[in-house]
This record gives sequence, C-alpha cells and structure tokens, in this order.
Amino acid sequence: MKCRGKNLDLASEFRLDLSHGPRVNVNEEVVKEFAQHLRLKLTGKEARPFEWRDPEIFLEDDKGKEDVSQFFAIGNSINFRYWLTTDERKYCEGSKGGKPFRGAEYMWRCLKICCDDTMYPILEAPALATMKISDARAIFRDDNGKTVMPKVEERVANWRDLGCKLRDYWSGHFFNLVQETQESRSLKLFVNLSRQFRAFDDPLCKMTMVNAIMHRGRGIADFDEPLFPGMDYQLLKQQIRNGILEPNSKMGTKITRGELLSSEESSELRSAGLAAFLSIMRTTDIPGDVLDNTWWSNRKKCTTRNPVCKIPGKESQCFFYGICRERTEFLIPIEETRYY
Repeated sequence: MKCRGKNLDLASEFRLDLSHGPRVNVNEEVVKEFAQHLRLKLTGKEARPFEWRDPEIFLEDDKGKEDVSQFFAIGNSINFRYWLTTDERKYCEGSKGGKPFRGAEYMWRCLKICCDDTMYPILEAPALATMKISDARAIFRDDNGKTVMPKVEERVANWRDLGCKLRDYWSGHFFNLVQETQESRSLKLFVNLSRQFRAFDDPLCKMTMVNAIMHRGRGIADFDEPLFPGMDYQLLKQQIRNGILEPNSKMGTKITRGELLSSEESSELRSAGLAAFLSIMRTTDIPGDVLDNTWWSNRKKCTTRNPVCKIPGKESQCFFYGICRERTEFLIPIEETRYY
C-alpha cells in the first residue's frame, strides 16, 4: 500500500512539535540511505501492516470488532514505561499462564487472560471508571503472585479517566469513537477525539498512533491520511544505532551508560526521531505504520545487549544489516515519562 497524501504536512496537521537543536542531529544522508534500503527490501508481506492477531496476547475475531477495539484502546492507554529504577533497573517480565513474557507483551498477555477468565470486567467502561489499585495489581500478577508491572497507580489513573469519558460521552465503547471517524475516514478527527483522554495526550501522539495502527491493521478502521510511527524507546534506540540520529556528547554518554535522560533531552530525541521517519515517509511513499512495524519487529534482533549483528553467523537476521552503523554501544534511551 502506498503512503497516500505523502505531501501532507503531518507536523502542522496534528500540531506536532518536531523541533530539535543542539542535543541531537538527524543525519539526512543516512536517512536517504535508509529510504533507498527500504524501497528495495520492503516488498510483499513485509510491506503490509501487521494484523495484530496473536491469540496469546490479543482478542480474536470471534469477540467482535466492538470488543477488540475496546481491548486495543484499554491496552494502549497504559502502553508505556515497562521498567522501574530502584537500586537497579528492573524490567517488567514474568510468566503468565505458564508462558514467559516481557514488556508490552506481558501487559497484553495479562489483559487477554483477564478477559478470557472474566476475573474483572475490564472491557466495561463503568468498571474501568471505578478501578481500584488492588484490582489492577491482581490483573498484572505473574504466575508466582508477584506484580511485576511498574507504575500501576499511573496506569489506573489513565484507566479511570478512559472509563469515565467512554461511559459519559461514548456510550461506554471506544468503538463508537472509531465509528464517528469512519464516514470521512478522518485521521485528524481520530487524533483530536483521542486527545480528550488523559492516556492519549502525548504531544507526539505515541499511544494514539499505536492505537490507530492496531485498529487499521486489524481492519477495524481505515484512514484518509498516512499513519505515522509511535515514537517509543525501542524505535529510538535503533535509530541511534542506525546512525539516523546523532545525540550530542552529553546525551550520548548518558545513553551508553544507561542513565536517565531529562524530559527536555527525551522530548528533543523523540521529535528528531519522528522528523526522520516523516522524511522517509515522504521520500519513499511507505506508510508510517509499516515503518513502525519494521523497526518494532526488529527489536528482538537489535537487543540492548548482544544484538545479532555482533554474533558471528547471525548478522543477516537484522533487517538493517549492511546499512546500519552498528553503534551498539548505545543502550535504550530512557526517561521517566508515560509518553514512551
């Protein structure tokens, strides 16, 4: 599928602040090289958006579009920050339903089991609106009874806000909001309606875009304009390693040491990363959801420690092998935010 409306000024259309200055540079020559690489390699199945149909972590089609849409909205409203800093950095991971999961996949797995086992009516807006911290902790306990999901209180705040507004303005269902956008297929309307929720107020629309990407991939919604990637730290880590983004010395040192970025550093880095992706979209005609899927699916190859490009015989498993600058000294760029 081509990137419709490629000349659209997405930054202006969605009020995105893509300004970035002394802390990070977008290497335009590398961006051009990656655009050419993607034109050659993104063909066939790889050029299509994900359908988000994994039965281990997502609702299946037999639940109906209304419930699947609600499930995606509920999950994406808390789809942020899967690590916690105490004496050491701990990541969200554990066994759930007898299988190990990590990060976002652990979150989705917990929600899927919650729905399947009907342990809590999470798809019902009134239940979300009155969610207790203890209810959420129970949903996210691993098989050993430990709650490994960080920032549960912040996630519950998002859920309560989402539940209240869905109950009061959308007859309890996010699918009604989606339907409101589908006569015109307006992405701008989808973004603006989503911004009413606390969970989707990111200035760069990270969780809003991921939500739209899932709705579109699953065939629940279509849009008149190209989606753009949801800027999270997995995509940013790879862009830095690729050589697309060049942090200055201070920021680069922090990232190589695994130190927290300031909110100003993080915002500038995300803005630069999105600007680079929008440049690739305009140059290649490749939709942003396909770019998002491509970098996101490569995260398990470009692991923070011991990526495949550094394992003899496995280098070619990386989608970007041969063009990536392999700056693997850079780790995940982290910041204490609910925006990524």
